[in-house]
Amino acid sequence: MLLQYQQQDCAMTLREGIAEYRAYLTVIDRKIMVDSSESRLLLEHDATHVIFGMDTTLEQEAGLDTWLLWGCQWRLSYIRKYGKLPEIKALYRAFVKELGWTLFPRLMWRTRKLKWRVIKRSRSMSKKWPYQFPAAWLDRSINELRQEHGVIILNEEERSVGEPLAWSGHY
Repeated sequence: MLLQYQQQDCAMTLREGIAEYRAYLTVIDRKIMVDSSESRLLLEHDATHVIFGMDTTLEQEAGLDTWLLWGCQWRLSYIRKYGKLPEIKALYRAFVKELGWTLFPRLMWRTRKLKWRVIKRSRSMSKKWPYQFPAAWLDRSINELRQEHGVIILNEEERSVGEPLAWSGHY
């Protein structure tokens, strides 16, 4: 399923793109994680899906991790808070329970070409995407934000690594 935010020149605002991403989660029967009142970690993570044009298959999540590492500006102490969220811990436990510990090396192997493409694209960005972006950017167009940062997303073929690994998505 190709979403509007997965088009390079998407005219939607970042807010609209995040709404589309979250509606897509509902369609595929995935839980929408919501921040507490004093946090934006999940919103910021969802925004990276939109800015970099990635969906939630395990393979594209692995690709998004590479975008985050190479194409984002972040502080380790802040990103570590994301991994400590109860919802994220539950998600990782569900991965391991359903797919086993071998999931992670298999996923790294399956996505090596995707990750290499992401590294190459991220190196051509004019500036890194700030993981903690200003709230006002939610009302700017995705296309404008991508142009400002030099983000050229991967097209559908470039994102593909074959049949996605199957998992229930429930935790």
